[in-house]
Amino acid sequence: MNEDEKLKMYFETEFEIEMNHNPIAATYFGYKHEKYDHLLPDGSINAKEDDIIRLLQQKRKLKTEIDYKALSEEGKLDYDLLEYFLDSQDFQINELAFWKGGIDTFLGSPIGAIATAIYVLYSRDFAPLDTRISAIISRLKATPRYLEETKSTWIWPVDLWVNLTLEEGPRTIGFLQLIQHTVEPNIEPELHQELAKEINNVSKVINEYMDWINSEILPRAHHDWVIGSQKFTRLLELRKLGKTSDEILKIGEKALKDTKKELEELAKELYPDKTVKEVREIIKGNHPPTFEMVLEHVRELAQDAREFISKKNLMTIPEGEDLQVSPTPSFLIPIIPFAAYNSPEKFSDNQIGQYIVTPIEGREEMLREHSYASCKNVAVHEAYPGHHLQLTASNLQPSLIRTIVQGNETVEGWAHYCEQLMAEKGFLGKDEVFMQRIDQLWRAVRIIVDIKMHTGRMSFDEARAFMVQEIGMDENAVIAELKRYTFTPGYQLSYLFGKFLLLDLRDYVKEKLGDRYSDQFFHNTILDSGGIPIHFLKRLFEIRVDKMLNN
Repeated sequence: MNEDEKLKMYFETEFEIEMNHNPIAATYFGYKHEKYDHLLPDGSINAKEDDIIRLLQQKRKLKTEIDYKALSEEGKLDYDLLEYFLDSQDFQINELAFWKGGIDTFLGSPIGAIATAIYVLYSRDFAPLDTRISAIISRLKATPRYLEETKSTWIWPVDLWVNLTLEEGPRTIGFLQLIQHTVEPNIEPELHQELAKEINNVSKVINEYMDWINSEILPRAHHDWVIGSQKFTRLLELRKLGKTSDEILKIGEKALKDTKKELEELAKELYPDKTVKEVREIIKGNHPPTFEMVLEHVRELAQDAREFISKKNLMTIPEGEDLQVSPTPSFLIPIIPFAAYNSPEKFSDNQIGQYIVTPIEGREEMLREHSYASCKNVAVHEAYPGHHLQLTASNLQPSLIRTIVQGNETVEGWAHYCEQLMAEKGFLGKDEVFMQRIDQLWRAVRIIVDIKMHTGRMSFDEARAFMVQEIGMDENAVIAELKRYTFTPGYQLSYLFGKFLLLDLRDYVKEKLGDRYSDQFFHNTILDSGGIPIHFLKRLFEIRVDKMLNN
């Protein structure tokens, strides 16, 4: 066994251990459904302390069991990628330690974790419905134990996160009751009775948990969720983004200014006598007349985009992938107001992604959110060559390390890069580009808010006012967005900054390869990478470019 194979076996062993500790993640990845789908994790402070110990053990084990010098160049990349992952996890658990304030970066609040645990079972059609309902019942039975354990983790509660938990209580109960109602015609009466019984019990437990939070936690909650400049700088260093927070902030501020100017110029080209706001309303008003026609149009556009990238040799489409466009299931409508994309499971032979669009249901004005221009952008961003193509290609990546250790700036940046790519190649017209720039305003604002909020240069209320002013978003929607931002520092800047990093990387590869450069090579290397952080993606290009030039 060579050292690359030893590293592969090491990570597979550690991954199994991790799934034992986080069975909700196992369900998300589609890993050993029969073993993990009925379980909830240990929610206690002891489990968090075990996580810290386990991370230290993993770091030591990696250094003692694997001979770095004996690895191939790509093996060394995987090793460094794993070390990057462990350091990032260590920082999340030890330094940021949001779990002490009642929030988990992956699972959200304790009540939100229950909703997630049920959602991943019900939203994906990986097994017969009765099998998934049986797993849901098992997780519901484990919920009282899990919520009781999480009480020990509220060490320094943050009022924003406490209130987020309280808000999620009624929503989760409503979500469970919706499941109970919608599955009744499709499962055996005895199974439905058991489900109803457990949902009733969990509803009571959640209400009791909220009473406990109101009486014991909320009175001692504090306002300080800001991580500060020092930790934010450390976060960016660990992510190896190559720029300081001030440098990224300047990129965001310049993008905001430049995008506004671009929109004014595009508006004059499209409708010389109209303002940007008026042009936006005109474009949104041009939409399919019915929801059924929206669905059919999105299906056609996704297929058109797929054929376009093949015809232009922009990238290779993996075998076995497919995309289904369908209405949002009724039980998900309350939590998906417009649309969503569900990627295939990593460990499933079925690599069919699902793009779901929420029915209008009497709200005809909502058709404006599905204008012809927006639908075409959606086909590029969510389907081909955006998220669907990238995530299915990632699932097919043989290196488990590269599949699991993904860079937010790569995954989110790729979809935005694809929008620009498809405009460059002629698939998108001026209406679509105009709507893209509207969206880019939001992404630029996200960079500014992300950095300024977490370094203490902008308060929550100042960020709210700034977003409402700059992008005209509904204030309630802005508040919901910002609440999530408070416990995901550095994520919001990943969208637009990731696109800029990929454009810089493309220029770098073009310069290296000269006449031997091709779009297909560049894009296939990204798709083949598994979505790894761009720092490591550049290293992968260096390895493969050297091989190409030396052959």
